[in-house]
Amino acid sequence: MKEKQLARRILQYAAGLISMAVGLVLLKRTYWGVSPITAVPDAVANITPLTLGNATILLHVLCVILQIIVQRKITLKSVLCLGVGVPFGYLVDFFMWLWDPQMAVWQKVIALVLGIAIQGFGVALISGCDMMLPAPDEFNNVVARTYDKKLGNVKMIADAVYVVIAIVINLIFQHSLASVGISSVASVLLTGRFVQLTYRLFPGVKMSPFFGAANAPE
Repeated sequence: MKEKQLARRILQYAAGLISMAVGLVLLKRTYWGVSPITAVPDAVANITPLTLGNATILLHVLCVILQIIVQRKITLKSVLCLGVGVPFGYLVDFFMWLWDPQMAVWQKVIALVLGIAIQGFGVALISGCDMMLPAPDEFNNVVARTYDKKLGNVKMIADAVYVVIAIVINLIFQHSLASVGISSVASVLLTGRFVQLTYRLFPGVKMSPFFGAANAPE
């Protein structure tokens, strides 16, 4: 760890969390579905008194518990991931409260593209810090390392599981596909491209390892 970079890492990480929260809310406000990783919290929030932010925090808690089960130990990263999930959930609820417009179709299209782009930018900022990933992403990393699997394949399976669970919840309790739609598909196809675009345009966001092993997505 390079101590002189610590303040920059923290600021960049905070900017990444804010960007991811803003992007999430932009997708949610299109009402065309959300990203796979948000689909389950969204489905839960739709049928319970929980806010989207609170449901997101619960998903992070679950992913930390799963990390501990898979690794058979509690690590510093696991604890830090849990600490990240709470402020991220509050940020989501804040932006949900702040921005709830009535949008025409063309405005929703813009919100969709901006939402994915801003989320991709946020993912790049957080991954570039090489500190701790949000709990669902770190759980993917833990599974990939523990069982010697490709991270890309693990993430693809995890996204599919989130979508299936969200679809089941929505169909059973709402008889709809409220959490899955155009935005979900576009997020899967385009988020990674915006992450790579951010790295090309701003190569300085990639820093030296903080914990001794790179966290950047494959």
